[in-house]
Amino acid sequence: MPTQNFVKLHKKMKIGFVCPCDMHNFKPFRNPPLNALYFLTILEKTFGESADVSLIDLRGVNKEHAIYYVPEKDIYFHSVATIDYPEIVRIVQEMRNIYPKAVHIAGGVHINIFPKESLKIFDSIVLGEGENLIIEIVKDVSESRLKKIYQEDKILDINAYPYPSRKYTPKSAVAEIGILGGVYYNMPGTAVLLSRGCPFKCHFCANPVQSAGRYRLPELIIEEIEYLKNEYGIQCASIKDDNIISANVEISKKTLLALKKTGIKWRGNCRANGISRDIIKLAKEAGCVDLAIGIESVSQQVLHNINKRLDLEKAKEFMSILNEEKIGIRLNLIIGLPGEPKDIVQQSIEFVKNVKPSSVLLCVLTPIPGSEMYKNPQKFGMKMDPNITFDKLFNVFSRFDESEKPYMVFEYDKVTPFGEGKSSAEIIDNYQEIQTFLRENKLTF
Repeated sequence: MPTQNFVKLHKKMKIGFVCPCDMHNFKPFRNPPLNALYFLTILEKTFGESADVSLIDLRGVNKEHAIYYVPEKDIYFHSVATIDYPEIVRIVQEMRNIYPKAVHIAGGVHINIFPKESLKIFDSIVLGEGENLIIEIVKDVSESRLKKIYQEDKILDINAYPYPSRKYTPKSAVAEIGILGGVYYNMPGTAVLLSRGCPFKCHFCANPVQSAGRYRLPELIIEEIEYLKNEYGIQCASIKDDNIISANVEISKKTLLALKKTGIKWRGNCRANGISRDIIKLAKEAGCVDLAIGIESVSQQVLHNINKRLDLEKAKEFMSILNEEKIGIRLNLIIGLPGEPKDIVQQSIEFVKNVKPSSVLLCVLTPIPGSEMYKNPQKFGMKMDPNITFDKLFNVFSRFDESEKPYMVFEYDKVTPFGEGKSSAEIIDNYQEIQTFLRENKLTF
């Protein structure tokens, strides 16, 4: 075998990637920290023994005790989501008191949206995709020339980087049951990411790196899945891509044929239009058990208001095909979107009855930083609650307990550009009425 040529650092560096407590999540270990695992894998494969890399996994740890689980490092990396920002700021401040010589570098969605504010907390920030930059950053720290900002303007080729090794977490944190439902519930499974990018610009969504879907090569998909099967006994997977089934037929065929070769069962996310019955048949043959479909609203006018390019009639036809091919449907719906009709509850319930999903994930609209709604709420007749902190700005689909009582982070004007604005109380009542129907019919996710 050829000898691995590692990059030699000026001095050996101890590097930790901090994964926050995630206590807002009903099941903190539901999703592995794939971003952190990607970067740790890249660092180890680049620097070899010149870098001592590890995951500092605080998931499920009480926030007040988190600092006791943080070992001393030269560099701490943080991938920051808005909801985790207050917690990460707090623990960085505590870490600075104990390890004053360490440097803290942050990237992620929140950092890209609020770079100036982030620079007040971290020694350096990463804007854009960080796979190339993280290597440069570690070199610069080892030579005492760290810059304040590292920026990647190019859209990266995801096939140029290795799949994420899971060795940085205990085996017990990789494979778990309950990834799939029904007869597949007891299959050990994990989450994987096989593509990146979303070309759409829905007004409720934050997508700082706008790009078309970029899909892993079939041989790399097979390599990662076989690794997970052999090392961890994985039999199924939750595929976290925005759209696992591309509207591009050739790409879809290659991805699905690769999954078919692995023999695993899987679930994923998918658009509700532009996909043929033949592709759905192939998905079924490739192990697809169910697909999450982001309908968001059962009102075509509301979909227009939020720039969701989806034809509801075509979406119904698509879901009819899924039912005929025995692929489960997890329907994603949002209540409180701008311009909802007065009978949105009745329309939503009738839609659910008509398309026959296996489960429905329902949530109340939350304009999140980076979205058009958050940046320009006045365009939608909204007023954001000035007292809401970042940790209350849950992502639109981050509800994990169907009994959890929702709350509003904004209110509508009495008259909006889309007509009469609903009160917060009315939106919450609508949510609870639909959720009661879902619970009574065993449709909650």
